[in-house]
Amino acid sequence: MRRVLNPDTSSIASLRILGAVTALLFVTMAIQAAPLEPSIPTIQFSFSEASFNSVLAQWRPSGVERFKWHFAIDFPFLVSYGLFGYALSRYLSFMPGRSPLTAALSSSALPVAAVMDAAENLLHLGFIYAAITIPPALYFVAGVLATFKWTLIAVFVIGACYASIRKSG
Repeated sequence: MRRVLNPDTSSIASLRILGAVTALLFVTMAIQAAPLEPSIPTIQFSFSEASFNSVLAQWRPSGVERFKWHFAIDFPFLVSYGLFGYALSRYLSFMPGRSPLTAALSSSALPVAAVMDAAENLLHLGFIYAAITIPPALYFVAGVLATFKWTLIAVFVIGACYASIRKSG
C-alpha cells in the first residue's frame, strides 16, 4: 500500500502565489491582446506562411506591434504556468489512489506545453523579424507546436479538475 503524504503549508502557499502570478500575467496578456482581430490563437493555428501573413495583414502595423509587445508578457507567463502546473500536479499527487504514471504525466504536461509555447514564440518572432526567407516547413512546425501545446493544456485542465473533484468528494 502506498503511503499518503500531506503537502506542507509552505508548498500550499507557494502554489497559491504561483497561481496568482500566473492568473495576473494571463489577465494582463488578455487585456493587452484584446484589440487584435482576429485573436492571437488564429495566428498560432496558421500552418503556412500565407495564413500567417494574412493574419498580420489583418492586424495592420499597429496590431503587429501589439503582437510583438505581447511576447514581453507571454514569456514570463509560459514560465509561470509551467511552474504552476508542475506544483499543482505535485500537490494533487498527494491524493490516495493516484498512479505513479498519472502523477508523472500530469506533472510534466504544463512544463512541456510551456517549452512548446516558447519554441512557437521564437518561431513567430523569427517569422516577423527575419531578413531571410523562412522555410515553409517552419510555419507548419509552429502550427503543430501550438496544437500540441493547447492539447496538453486542455488535458491538464481536465485532469486537474477531475483530480480536484475526486479529492473533495
